Amino acid sequence: MKYKLHLGEKVYDVPHKLTLNQFSQLSKWDITLEQNWRKVMSIVMRVPYEDTLIIPDKTIELAIAFLIDKIYPEDAPLNKEGFIDIKNVKVGTFIDMEVYISRGVQANIKDIVKTLYNIEPTGDELLYDYYGGIKYYLNWRINIFNSYRKLFGLDDEFSKNDEELQEKIDPAYNWYAFIITLADEDFMKLDLVVEKPIIQALNFLAYKKDKAEEERKKLNELYRTNRLN
Repeated sequence: MKYKLHLGEKVYDVPHKLTLNQFSQLSKWDITLEQNWRKVMSIVMRVPYEDTLIIPDKTIELAIAFLIDKIYPEDAPLNKEGFIDIKNVKVGTFIDMEVYISRGVQANIKDIVKTLYNIEPTGDELLYDYYGGIKYYLNWRINIFNSYRKLFGLDDEFSKNDEELQEKIDPAYNWYAFIITLADEDFMKLDLVVEKPIIQALNFLAYKKDKAEEERKKLNELYRTNRLN
């Protein structure tokens, strides 16, 4: 069923789905703030902002409640066509995604879709077609950080919640140092490192960290023994 908004002689269609460009534009307006609702409605329904000023507040409130599912289509399925091989995500790809996510998924939606689906989005693509894939990747990402919480300095109370993860992961995390460590500080190996699967890289770094911890414990024990003697 198609819904329409009548403003005098003007008629505006209520969109069934948003485009990537619309989703990105909405990143500038916090939808939880009532003062932004008219701007949100203007973007989603392509209504000139000045025309929204004549709409009663109650109508605006009802419109936002109706549009929220269009803005965040949680029912969107995983579109597997062209989707990234999640089991073999490369170090470089993982880091690129971390940068985009730290800057905001909505604001960087086109770069994220480009990375996950290996396409060059114009912005006119429907968000619904890619939202399921984005959610799938974000859930996979949370599991990665949860599995390697010790490596990333996360405590044992870390839960599988993306908002909590964003609060605990430093957005300025030194990913260059991460790559340099994997390359054993050899600049000529950097290009090789970014092409390696992220899981292999994390397993390697976790091994190195555990090994260093064991060696530190042995040195501390040796130091205490020598002091007693």
